[in-house]
Amino acid sequence: MNNEDESSHLEISESNKQLIQQVFQLELDGHKDARELFKEEILGFLIKTDDGSFTLSSGKRGEESETLHSTFGARTEAFEKFVIPSKLLEKAENTTIIKVLDICSGIGYNVSALLDYLKDSDVEIEIDMVESSLETIATTLFIPDVCESHQYVKKAIESYLLKKGYLRYNKLLSTIPPNVTINIHICDARDFLKRHSNKEYDAVFLDPFSPAKCPELYTVDFFTQLKKCLTPTALVLTYTAASAVRSAFVDSGFYIGEGPRVHRSGGTIASRTQDLIETSLSFSDIKVIALSDVGIPFLDPLLNDDYLTIIERRQNQRRKSRGVTTFPSSSKLPRYLGLNPNEIEDESLREKLEFYVKEMGFTGLDDEKIINMLDIDQNLCSRDKILALKENLHNLLVKD
Repeated sequence: MNNEDESSHLEISESNKQLIQQVFQLELDGHKDARELFKEEILGFLIKTDDGSFTLSSGKRGEESETLHSTFGARTEAFEKFVIPSKLLEKAENTTIIKVLDICSGIGYNVSALLDYLKDSDVEIEIDMVESSLETIATTLFIPDVCESHQYVKKAIESYLLKKGYLRYNKLLSTIPPNVTINIHICDARDFLKRHSNKEYDAVFLDPFSPAKCPELYTVDFFTQLKKCLTPTALVLTYTAASAVRSAFVDSGFYIGEGPRVHRSGGTIASRTQDLIETSLSFSDIKVIALSDVGIPFLDPLLNDDYLTIIERRQNQRRKSRGVTTFPSSSKLPRYLGLNPNEIEDESLREKLEFYVKEMGFTGLDDEKIINMLDIDQNLCSRDKILALKENLHNLLVKD
């Protein structure tokens, strides 16, 4: 088997990593053309996405791997889900410096998109790129340029690798603009936040692998630590709409809303300030988060647990709560709560859903108690709706 160690970080494929390590060694041994020698082989690991930009595949966790970006378009995703909704262009009009934290920087597309987006702004830009995999960030040097600003990202990475002794030769001729500072940090993002809790960012691009593969960076505890590093008007942007992630944001004190939809897939935007959230979650999504076991968040109390520990902790909590303190998420039950069962045309589905709620002591999906539980102020923000439904469910189950 070629699976990643379950206790380690999920990174790019082992074959890709080994090639980068060979480049490091050859260049340190004095081979000035080491990068050129391995360029074509490394390019073989690139996956071209629909907009012409590139992505990479991860190693396997379980039996599956993931790509670093959406195959619909890596650069499109960077712009549409992170950069444009960050509101940094508007903020740049009223400040002298913009500070951004890019978590799981990968091959630098979020940062290059940001620099491209702000290229005409008269503002200082300071970016902290945090990536756990040295080989992933180094692979950026071999990625074909998608814009001029990606050369600045490459230059920052090369300078870091030279300074740290991984490379020997300064080969990139591009010059980073004087108003731009790009800091590279090769470390676990949890450790970075613990070491830099005094920093304040205007935006955070949260771009790890999926919650199922990288729960370490989607926990209540991680978001609580992250919250300390934000300005009052900062936005946290992520591509995932997973209920566990949204629940973790709420439990750590964030207001949340829907991120832009790109190819039918929406993300999540979080903020310390309610007024900055423009698009509320659908009530259907809110019910899933608040009322079902799938909305139970990931936990990592000391910010040092491995992948498997975090996954198993949540699985255990889901098993204990399912049908007891939360509705089961099976067959998307929460989305149907409060509906007249006769409106569900699929007889098999209707019978399953009715069975689940009756197992919990209700007469059906439209039990009066369920209707009353769902009766909350629809003018509330998404966060407050989730909290109100959770409280109503708790009070209902305790009373019964």
